[in-house]
Amino acid sequence: MLLSIVFIISIVFAIVFIIMKACDSSDILKIIIAILSIASVITFFIIASKSVSYTGNIKMSEKIESTQKIVNLKDNRDTKGHFFIGTGYVGTEAYYYYYYQTKSGSYKANKIETDKCEIIYTNDTPHIDTIVQVPDEEQTKNWLTLSWLLSIRTSLGEGYKIYVPEGTITDDFSIDME
Repeated sequence: MLLSIVFIISIVFAIVFIIMKACDSSDILKIIIAILSIASVITFFIIASKSVSYTGNIKMSEKIESTQKIVNLKDNRDTKGHFFIGTGYVGTEAYYYYYYQTKSGSYKANKIETDKCEIIYTNDTPHIDTIVQVPDEEQTKNWLTLSWLLSIRTSLGEGYKIYVPEGTITDDFSIDME
């Protein structure tokens, strides 16, 4: 909020300075307006850099957003590509495919990127927890907090913890020199 106010004040001083430069007014008034314009722009950049730094250093913690009971899990790669007039690319993404049980008791298929997952052995029912990053509530009340930057940080922190029975991950080593 304060950052917006300082930005608006900077714009107003810049406009007043341009108008006064075009008009025939005293040199002292022009100098005062010029100094105020420069000071407000410098203040804006100082507050902006402090706000970005403060928001970037807010402590985040993990919170379980949702849990899905899974009945199976398989890893696989999807191949996709784009071609146009003889040029393009082919890429592969690794995914975990799984079926989960809905609240009504039916089953649905889904997939998640493997690089956003952590596999954990459990003796409990196999399930997937969707993990989100939440900021420390006290730190977000500071006037330096930039809400748009904080929302970017929280959206980039989503991940998954997949709880599977012990022995699910196999030790398969094979070197085939053919």
